Amino acid sequence: MKLRDLLFEELLAEVKGENLLLLDVDDTLVITQNIYIYRKLPSDIKEVKLTPKQYAQEKITADSKEYYDYRDFRNPDTVANSIKTGIPIVSNLKIMDEYIKKGWKIGVLTARGMEQVVFEALRVWLKYKNLKGELKDIGDKMVRELVHAINDDERHYAGGTDFEKKANVIKSLSKKYDKIIFIDDDQKNLDIVKELGLKNVQVKKAEKWIIKT
Repeated sequence: MKLRDLLFEELLAEVKGENLLLLDVDDTLVITQNIYIYRKLPSDIKEVKLTPKQYAQEKITADSKEYYDYRDFRNPDTVANSIKTGIPIVSNLKIMDEYIKKGWKIGVLTARGMEQVVFEALRVWLKYKNLKGELKDIGDKMVRELVHAINDDERHYAGGTDFEKKANVIKSLSKKYDKIIFIDDDQKNLDIVKELGLKNVQVKKAEKWIIKT
């Protein structure tokens, strides 16, 4: 069954209580522009420049992470501009719209750092359609405390890898919400969350429909 089919089944079920739709950023909400991770493994002849999508395919462990340089993601202007100039992934934004209409909270869970910068850039860039079909700024539909950038330098997130950190955030949030749906493009993130065995947490693979120009 397709993601959107599952979505509408859940909407029809009219889930009660305090519910949270949790979204990744890169390759889930947006295809970001001009931001890279730099890899220099012992086997690399020279430094390799990776897009966030390419980075997600790397087999990274706590030991191998030292060979990756995240300097672009520590530059506030680069981080903000990568989102503000990004290409929206319409399919996932449409899903977000439907959950907002049903009164769900909207949160963000990303492997990025610079949490405050990410929050501010998303507040500028991210829009949703209201019940009248009007396109509106996300505004207070997305609040600061529900934006989690797990590699933030000022806030410590427990875990040895990005996958573990995301899982730990969801484990904590699961104690506060009746139901959580987590959408991410990286199957490894989804698998480790599934392994938590949390009955009120459901994971879904991000879709990939974008606006063609």
